Amino acid sequence: MDAFYAAVEIRDNPALRGKALIIGALPHERGVVATCSYEARKYGVRSAMNIKEAHRLCPEGIYLHPNFEKYRAVSARLHSIWDEYAEAAEYIALDEAYLDVTKTAGNWEQACAFAKTIKSRILTELGLTCSIGVAYSKAAAKTASEEKKPNGYFEIPSAEDFVNLIMDRDVRVLYTVGAKTAEKLNKAGIYTIRHIRQKPDETICLLGKQGRLLTQLAMGIDERRVVPYKPEDAKS
Repeated sequence: MDAFYAAVEIRDNPALRGKALIIGALPHERGVVATCSYEARKYGVRSAMNIKEAHRLCPEGIYLHPNFEKYRAVSARLHSIWDEYAEAAEYIALDEAYLDVTKTAGNWEQACAFAKTIKSRILTELGLTCSIGVAYSKAAAKTASEEKKPNGYFEIPSAEDFVNLIMDRDVRVLYTVGAKTAEKLNKAGIYTIRHIRQKPDETICLLGKQGRLLTQLAMGIDERRVVPYKPEDAKS
């Protein structure tokens, strides 16, 4: 979903549309940004940013506490739509999921049709926009979903298409690569996906098991399955 918490608040209060809206702590409180509207992002505000820093960057923004009860209710309706199309759904958060439609769609064209129908239904039934990526693997689908945000749609049909898209992008485009991992790779002269492909042994030596995963992803190989989340399996 696009800026989910903020989008729900804007939907329910149209006066907020077009404003720099920050959901999280209030400026005088301790806390962080949960999410913010795209207007706020133009000021440099980002999720997980300290609220004091957000207020420094965007002092004229509108700051609201999150209403998780409301967001969970909207999320439940989203899940009910997604579940109609997926053989398996792996929920990452209230507003994000991997959907395996291999069997339910049967072919690539129908999978793309499912994606477009889901986008249309979410807008019509919930008044919200989302960004969907259709791809052959989880890593590629995640990348595709971010390619045309907000309200985006993008397809990555094959490993070759994925590699061609990300070849010269920063290593942080890959799953599991955060700031610390990127720093380790950068110190070894590995800045892009092309560099990982050129230095697979060095990547593995630096990062071990994670390095092996990254060298596979840099080749467009991702065998991870969509794993349905079951509440009874949760530790807490």
